[in-house]
Amino acid sequence: MKVNEYQQKGLSEDHVDVYYRVKTKEVTGILDFLRKNSRRLVGKTEDRELLFSLEDVYYFESVDKKTFAYLDKEVVRIDLRLQDLENAYFEQGFIRVNKSTILNIYKIQELKSEINMRVTALLDNGERIQINRSYKAKFNAFLNAVNQGGFQNEIDP
Repeated sequence: MKVNEYQQKGLSEDHVDVYYRVKTKEVTGILDFLRKNSRRLVGKTEDRELLFSLEDVYYFESVDKKTFAYLDKEVVRIDLRLQDLENAYFEQGFIRVNKSTILNIYKIQELKSEINMRVTALLDNGERIQINRSYKAKFNAFLNAVNQGGFQNEIDP
């Protein structure tokens, strides 16, 4: 495989183009690596592929062994597992809040305690996500580390 590398100081954004004759396992591995380590993701809707920014994601959810990214007005299927997403984007504000959901903390508008020891996160787009009690302590520690007390609605462990 031939690899070319070029530096262009005038670029507004770094980018990588991959050309291939046949999509081999090697090419697929390279593409998977680039997608996991980039702040831009590729998702599929019913009729098209969509390139979107990590900052546009409200949460990731796994349903029937398929992973979806929930954007403001669209839901797109992505070819990454929740565990891979959690590992890759933890430092960008994404944390697991229940078995099937990874939440972008920067999209939280309000946190509310529930009677059953769970927490509900109200997102900027009006959606509500349950933070299960088994994930609550890690979630609170994450908020403290990222915001140093910036969230006024922190839930007591």
